[in-house]
Amino acid sequence: MTTTLHSAIQALLSSTVLDPHHEMHKPARPVITLSRDHGALGRQVALGLSQRLGVPVYDREILDKVAERLDTDPQTLKMLDECVARARDMWLVRLFTGKELTEDAYRTQLVNVILSLGRVGGIILGRGANVILSTSCALRVRITASPEVCLQRVMARHHLGEAEARAQIDEINANRGRFVWELFHRRNSDATSFDLVINTDRFADAEPVVDLIEQAYRTLEKQAVAESTKEPV
Repeated sequence: MTTTLHSAIQALLSSTVLDPHHEMHKPARPVITLSRDHGALGRQVALGLSQRLGVPVYDREILDKVAERLDTDPQTLKMLDECVARARDMWLVRLFTGKELTEDAYRTQLVNVILSLGRVGGIILGRGANVILSTSCALRVRITASPEVCLQRVMARHHLGEAEARAQIDEINANRGRFVWELFHRRNSDATSFDLVINTDRFADAEPVVDLIEQAYRTLEKQAVAESTKEPV
């Protein structure tokens, strides 16, 4: 993260806490939340969108900012990432750091960080951002693929055997789904939580998927502008 970007986020986070139910004004730069299955080309799509739209990708940076606001070591907080509500892990944090870290505290800071990033602009990966920004101008995207296609991609990308790749996919997807459910009681499989759901089975690379998402975002953007300039009845 650049110094300028870091400063911008810090300034936002130092301001008044945002209301997650309040509709945000249109940000200066595009905001897209991206939920993905492991092996569905999600990260490649995020990087393609970042380059195409000229905005950063936020992933571990979210965790770093939450850790900073909770005065917690990011490496310690990392073990709670995507499975934060498990009581055993909360107990371990207290044991090793002596600091109280509750589900409510984590959720509050996560919501504030993502709302702030929604005002800065960027591609926000996972962590329930589609739920947090559900009333904003963000385009909420879900990238999925069939289990066998994801398996072949993970095996090729990470040079893994079939059993190891399948176990990795199952664990990552389960953690991501559990994280959103435990914090926000929403399912990643619920298509109504997203504006656009794309199955990448038939796409050989991320480029055409980036095209689809950019077009969808531009359409949403035009609609938001039209509604904001509409004469009151």
